[in-house]
Amino acid sequence: MKVARREFPPAPETAAAAREFVHDTLLTWGVPDPFDDIILLVSELVTNAVIHADSALEVTVRRSDGSTEVMVTDSAPERAVPQAGPLTVDTSPSTGDERSGGLGLALASAIASSWGVSYGPGDKAVWFRIDDRAEEHPSLESPPIRRGPSRPVRPPAWSALDAALGSRLSLPQLLERTVEYATTALSGDAAYIALATSDETMWEVRSAIGLTGGAHWRPLRVRTEEIFPSAAPEPGPVINDDLMIARATRGALARAGMRSLVTAPLIVDGRVTGLLGVASTRARHFGPAAAKRLQEGADLIALPVERARLAEVELSRRASLSFLAEASDLLAGTLDERMTGALAAQLITSRLGRWCAIHTTNELGVSKLTHVVHGDENLNDLLRSLLTTLPPREQREPGPLWASKDLVQEGLDEQITGMIARGPAISIPLIAHGRALGRMTIGKNESDDFTREEADVADDLSRRVASAMENARLHERHTAMSTALQRSLLPPKDKEPVIPGVDHAVYYRPSDERSEVGGDFYDVFSANGRWCFAIGDVCGTGPEAAAVTGLARHTLRALAREGFTPAHIMQRLNLAILDENTSTRFLTMLYGEMTPASDDLGGMRVRMVSAGHPLPLRLNPKGEVSAFGTSQPLLGAFEDVGFSTESVDIRPGEVVLAVTDGVTERRSGSDMLGDEGLEKIFSHAAGLTAQAVISRIDRELEEYAPGGNADDTAMLVLRFL
Repeated sequence: MKVARREFPPAPETAAAAREFVHDTLLTWGVPDPFDDIILLVSELVTNAVIHADSALEVTVRRSDGSTEVMVTDSAPERAVPQAGPLTVDTSPSTGDERSGGLGLALASAIASSWGVSYGPGDKAVWFRIDDRAEEHPSLESPPIRRGPSRPVRPPAWSALDAALGSRLSLPQLLERTVEYATTALSGDAAYIALATSDETMWEVRSAIGLTGGAHWRPLRVRTEEIFPSAAPEPGPVINDDLMIARATRGALARAGMRSLVTAPLIVDGRVTGLLGVASTRARHFGPAAAKRLQEGADLIALPVERARLAEVELSRRASLSFLAEASDLLAGTLDERMTGALAAQLITSRLGRWCAIHTTNELGVSKLTHVVHGDENLNDLLRSLLTTLPPREQREPGPLWASKDLVQEGLDEQITGMIARGPAISIPLIAHGRALGRMTIGKNESDDFTREEADVADDLSRRVASAMENARLHERHTAMSTALQRSLLPPKDKEPVIPGVDHAVYYRPSDERSEVGGDFYDVFSANGRWCFAIGDVCGTGPEAAAVTGLARHTLRALAREGFTPAHIMQRLNLAILDENTSTRFLTMLYGEMTPASDDLGGMRVRMVSAGHPLPLRLNPKGEVSAFGTSQPLLGAFEDVGFSTESVDIRPGEVVLAVTDGVTERRSGSDMLGDEGLEKIFSHAAGLTAQAVISRIDRELEEYAPGGNADDTAMLVLRFL
């Protein structure tokens, strides 16, 4: 007696898995018909166990002389099996999916030679036995079934394939079974099945047996004449008596020693969707009867295979669209060209190929290998050294990029050169706005191949990578221009003057740290024995604000060196901004001049004007903070305004702080730092150097609102020694 067992979970897919297990077991044991009856009863009993018992179950198959027995055991003996009701067909309208009664047991009583239910302390089992050539056994628990006209009996050669179709196999499994059954049914030595690709422009050999010397078959896209005996599949079976003189001499059949072939098309709605072929090492092995038999098998699987193929195509299409969407999101998230290339190489290696190389082309047209990623990290350096010595080559159709002899002449590592020489690869240019930015090369192992879908996805991805790289280059150029412009609006650090008796420090940070030109500025310079300082804020950012900043800074220096008073300088600067400013950009500015104090107490006398700017703060050695000065009209808003110069004496040991509103308007949620918050921070800076004061304030601002610099920020600190 032969016995096979397998456990299954109480899941919806268990019925299909159990059918496949029983089918494969019976096929392995060489059990003759009736396959259909056994598979049908297994499906019903397992479904009953899943629905009613809701526990793990075990399926046991026993084979003895002339009979097959199947037992379904679950772990819920307290849940009785529904009694077998009459086996009838209800043609009345249905309002639900529920069943009334035990259809599984009714079928068992109608079909099986014998059946029964056994209850134990911890389980219960439902079993049936079917004899190989058993007569109809009427059920004692149900009335006789009135049968209609019997359906045509399948040819014995295809009974196993017919049963496989009822097992809900996946497409690869179904194709594999088909070529196995076809070889047996026609007493051939090899068989293959080819299906149309998703775009239906080429054919793909999806499964084969007997053509690879025992090796596992892999999907292979081929030209029609390489695998078919004629230029295109015929509408009916075709017999080729001698492949040694056929055009298929160049194909896999002749290389495997096949001499004769019979093929049958898979036809759905009048359209050829595939080709089933069986080959033999003997010439003239197949006749009309074999061709007819093969066509019967092709007709049997044509529709199920086409449905499964279309479902597979749709699933692949959705996966490709999802991958491209995710890739676009990731590529759009970086504006750095090197990061874009590295990210693209990683994405490609994870989805499309075994290895990827990115070449970039600079403004002078010089190509450079920038990124190399291999699925095996240990081969990254070897692959890079190989690709560095070889020029990039365009190749949109999969195939080796370089000949083996060319790689051998380079004297490179044999492991990596073998992979490059024999493995398929595609190399696609990266082009954006008609300009070549580089090249994207994708390769696979020798045992793999590119599908048409993968090639199309790679082509689509190349355009997205090129667009991301172009955006990164534009951003980098914009950043460089902005940095150069912003640098021109601030005094060079190495040219700041040394002020006797004063330790000073300055700080500037734009709101957009990546590239944007800010509207805040500062300046410290000497003019005819006076030490001048300024800090200002133009409303807004960008080039227009930068234009006002440049005008203000250079006009201020020119007027100060002419010896004008601060009030007169503000008057002239206001008119200059009104004359030149066509964008209604206003400017607030604090300007002051320092000269040694005239009394014996030391320190500096500051003559200043605060034109609409936040008033400066003064910190004494005791930690007391106070604002000083008077707020006057801002610049660039009104013509008929006047300014007055204020004088303030700053004593040794005191510290003066001037800031733009990017500091006081720093926000943490709905709260704003404000003048009081800044004064509190500044009060703890007594005794610090000017640079230490700025560092302390910057740290406190970051703790108050991390990353919250929504506006440009500038600070100026004067510590009087």
